[in-house]
Amino acid sequence: MMHSEDVARHEEIKSLAYKLWEERGAPFGTPEVDWFRAEEELQAAGHETPLSVLAKTIGSALGSVAATISLNS
Repeated sequence: MMHSEDVARHEEIKSLAYKLWEERGAPFGTPEVDWFRAEEELQAAGHETPLSVLAKTIGSALGSVAATISLNS
């Protein structure tokens, strides 16, 4: 189940990806090109993608575990 923030983020990416696809002439068979570009553009504009948030969360959790292990060693 997606949270409302995730749904809003997905819709934002989808909308921009569609616009980018139209600007490229609506070619057949390359939706990922526009989707990834939309994610990159939104991230560059200060918006975080679900994957970047997940990476930070995982990195933070792993960093906490590593710090605990090194303190206990």
